[in-house]
Amino acid sequence: MNKLILFLSAITLLSCKQEEKPQYVVLTGTVENNVGETALVRGNDFESRVPISETGIFTDTLNIPTNGFYDLYVGRERTGVYLEKGNTLSVKLNAEEFDETLVYSGSLAKENNFMAAKYLWNEQHINFKEMYTADEEAFLLKHAQITTALDSLYASQNIKNESFKNLLDEEDKYSKASIIENYQEAHRYYSADANFKVSDSFLSVLSNIDYTDTLAFRKSVAYQSLLETHYNRLAGEDARKTENGSETISFLKIVDTEMPDGYAKDKLMTGYLQFGLKPDESLEEAYTIYKNSNPNPESFTALTERYNKLKTITKGNPSPTFNYENHKGGTTSLADLKDKYVYIDVWATWCGPCLREIPSLKAVEEAYHGKQIEFVSISIDVEKDYEKWKTMVTEKQLGGIQLMADNNWKSEFAVDYGILGIPRFILIDPQGNIVSADAPRPSDPELRKILDELI
Repeated sequence: MNKLILFLSAITLLSCKQEEKPQYVVLTGTVENNVGETALVRGNDFESRVPISETGIFTDTLNIPTNGFYDLYVGRERTGVYLEKGNTLSVKLNAEEFDETLVYSGSLAKENNFMAAKYLWNEQHINFKEMYTADEEAFLLKHAQITTALDSLYASQNIKNESFKNLLDEEDKYSKASIIENYQEAHRYYSADANFKVSDSFLSVLSNIDYTDTLAFRKSVAYQSLLETHYNRLAGEDARKTENGSETISFLKIVDTEMPDGYAKDKLMTGYLQFGLKPDESLEEAYTIYKNSNPNPESFTALTERYNKLKTITKGNPSPTFNYENHKGGTTSLADLKDKYVYIDVWATWCGPCLREIPSLKAVEEAYHGKQIEFVSISIDVEKDYEKWKTMVTEKQLGGIQLMADNNWKSEFAVDYGILGIPRFILIDPQGNIVSADAPRPSDPELRKILDELI
């Protein structure tokens, strides 16, 4: 009898093991007009790059740490996807019309087709400028109308996955909170009213939000975004209390004080400092605050490496040099521009924010024409976009000195200046020394103030 019981127990255990769901997701994709080398899946402290074949096909088995929402990047485009262990997801898309062409199949098709429809609905129906320039009452009404419309869209999909529904409700709660948190700053931006301030009661609708929930931070992309928005808002308000206040210093101090040591605090700080650590007057203090915040050793090593690079391009240091192809023929180097101030725009033809600065850059060039300053634009386009660059410079009648870097993002000048995002503007003095390694944009009135003092 004992042997029979042991045998039956073994059969039961084997059956249980056989019924366990796999701890991975099978992801496949087909990309038309593909230009990227890999598809990137990122989220929940997970990251995986999947090679895309010459025919636009990618496939991989993803050992995700948890069921939930992830970001899928193909080329320069991004979308959110829902992944669940033991399931399959296949996506078809056209890289030239990304959001409009996303179609999912597989066991997670309904969930992800709803998400694609939701993103597309947002693009087609939400006018952020109109919404954020409205007064508080109209803004909150529009916000409520959007929520109702998206609830109706979800109901029409007939999705039965309760796990997805519960996670979606949490994500939506945090996303809605982010929109409200962002209202004051967005209203200032769209209305050009830098002094706008929300009423004392406006943010009371967020009184139930816990801004120190480290578990939610690990699980939710929307919660991470909410905390970034929240602490950026607090930092902005704190920095405005003093003349020349630093939002970077304020952000680090607030997060260091309010968040417990650990993963969430370190991610918030390192995420901010990836772009917020700048070669200016705040560099040393910002690095010291982070160093003393009990950071993750790996993050600290990476941040220290960037800090050491930025120290070499602070004000007064000799500028890294360049010698690049000139659109008009030949090459132009920094040495060729000796005895003049040099204002450099690092850009690319595919960069939307870069293109939006062109009218302002033309206006600044015209205002300082004939004075002791040269305006230089350095494109970091990839080699295949060379002709596109040549054509755009001509068609848009871009002024100044138009140069093409020799190795896009990896060009020595871009690397030496630690450039991670564009447009990037740099100001150099007549002796070849740095005035500002991260100068104001042409659209920023502060630029003309600086130039008027120098020239």
